[in-house]
Amino acid sequence: MLLTKMTAVNKMKTSAFKSSLLLLPLLALSSVTQAESFTAKRAGQGFTGLTQDFTSSLSNPALLTKYEDDDDIFFSLNLGVMGSDQYDVIDTAENLADNLDVLEDDINNFQPQNFQSYDDLNQQVDDIITDLETIDGKIVKVRNGINFQLIIPNKYLSFGLFGNQYGQIGVLVDYDASDEKLLNDAISEGSLDLDELQSTGNGLGYSIVEAGIMAGYSAVNNANYDLSVGAKLKYQRVDLFYNKSNISDFDEDDYDLTDDEYITDDSGANIDIGLYIAWGEQRQWHAALVTNNLIEQEVQHTEQDLTFTLKTSSSFGLSYQNDWVSVAAEIDLTDREQFESLKASKYAGLGAEFRLYEHLQLRVGYRTDLNSVDDDIYTAGIGISPWDVFSIDIAAFTGDNDTLGAALQFGLKI
Repeated sequence: MLLTKMTAVNKMKTSAFKSSLLLLPLLALSSVTQAESFTAKRAGQGFTGLTQDFTSSLSNPALLTKYEDDDDIFFSLNLGVMGSDQYDVIDTAENLADNLDVLEDDINNFQPQNFQSYDDLNQQVDDIITDLETIDGKIVKVRNGINFQLIIPNKYLSFGLFGNQYGQIGVLVDYDASDEKLLNDAISEGSLDLDELQSTGNGLGYSIVEAGIMAGYSAVNNANYDLSVGAKLKYQRVDLFYNKSNISDFDEDDYDLTDDEYITDDSGANIDIGLYIAWGEQRQWHAALVTNNLIEQEVQHTEQDLTFTLKTSSSFGLSYQNDWVSVAAEIDLTDREQFESLKASKYAGLGAEFRLYEHLQLRVGYRTDLNSVDDDIYTAGIGISPWDVFSIDIAAFTGDNDTLGAALQFGLKI
């Protein structure tokens, strides 16, 4: 009896250890994201935006002071998505679930006198195992962002309202080789129960939602330089997503960051602060320092022993701007948000914007991860702003491992 208990405990430990190992690649991909606004204007220029202008105040609230005299109200809505499914994991896994349902029906309704059916069933199993082996351990990554801002600049205290969401999810299929024997044995026995399969679909990710107010103040104005400070006060919710399902039940809709069934969350208040300085005869040189999330937040998934930490992070930006071109560089001074057991990302970006005919902007950029966690990204974008009233910005980005993405931004100045 004691031996039986010890064997059971060892099996539980082995299962937990295997589960932890499986999470490692998912943790690695989920330690990466943009801890700021996911906007087309910023993304098209190599994800640089700390020194742009007041329309990029989500990235740096001190930019609220960088506006023209005829700018009274500005509203923008931004949408963005980036993903990588190099091995077509999602479609293959959903087809596998359908094929397993068909196989279950065929085996359970099998007529032994039909010898040709044996060959058909064996071929079905071979095809299913081939697909499982093809996508085993391959990772799907999807990240998204959506935000809006309403800004009212003025010479006393520029301020605005904002809402922002950004997140990322990773999906991985874990093929258990014992399933091949289980399926072949089911043909011989004439009975198949898909619930006995050990192969699984696994999803891990997080979403951060925040809303609040931001304000900027012009602290110093003299002949040599201008200095502004800004802050964002926000209410923040951090959702930690985890789902593990039998491969026969795989459904893309079950890996949705909005599905409360698989979410652990925590919320609270937080603060971002920013500094912005411009100097030179034409104020052509610009620098900025931004610190996000002064209050560190932590979310724990007790069942999987996962801890996600939203850390305080700082970034520095430098740019040169004149009437027709802007060239900007930015670098993270600290690591970004992360799962506790994995290395976090740390970005550096370079971008340029070329302004043509006053109402057309072309953008290019590049971003790399100094910690070699995330893929390098190449970006391009275009902006159209007729009469400087209505604007539309589009960005596209591509990178290693078939990473593709796009962002769209609408803006309105009154």
